Amino acid sequence: MHAQYEAVLKGAPIIGSSRAQDSVGCQLVSDVLRSFGSVTVRVTGSSMLPCILPGDILEVQRQELHEVDPGDIVLFSRNDRLFAHRVVSCTRQSDACLVTCGDALDENDPPVFAHQVLGRVTSIARWGLRISPRATVFGRSISKLFRRSQFLTKSLVWTLNRTRLLRDEIECRA
Repeated sequence: MHAQYEAVLKGAPIIGSSRAQDSVGCQLVSDVLRSFGSVTVRVTGSSMLPCILPGDILEVQRQELHEVDPGDIVLFSRNDRLFAHRVVSCTRQSDACLVTCGDALDENDPPVFAHQVLGRVTSIARWGLRISPRATVFGRSISKLFRRSQFLTKSLVWTLNRTRLLRDEIECRA
C-alpha cells in the first residue's frame, strides 16, 4: 500500500514556521512511513544542491539503517526535524550509525543512529521528470562548487524562486 503525504523540508527542517509544526510534521511523516512504507516530501532547502533543488519532491521508502549504503540519500529525524542528506559512511558494529552530509555542505552531520533513520530516497520528482538520487561524478564536481561558493548557492536559489514565480504567474493567467 502506498500513501501520499506531502511534507515540506525547509533548509533541512520540516515545515519551518514553528517548533510545534516541525514536531507534528516529523511525527506524521514517521507514522506514514511506518504504516505504509513510503511517503513523498517536498523540499525547500538548499543543503543538497545541485542533486536536490528547492521544490523537488522526494519519494522515500522505509529503510532500516543496515539497509542503506554510502551514496544513498536518507531521510532521518533529529530534534523533531527532518533531514535528507547523503550517506558518507556506515558503521555496523554494536553502536551502528551513519555519517551523513548535505552535498552542498562543508561538514558532516553528527552521527545518525538506527532510531533516527526513517527511509531512503528512491527518486526525485522535478518538473514532471523522475531523477535518480545517486551521485554522479559530474554531480559531485558541481557539489564542490556549491560548497565553496555561497554566492553560487544563493544565485541558484534566487533563479529557481524567480522561475517558479514566473511559472505560477503564467498559470494564473491561463
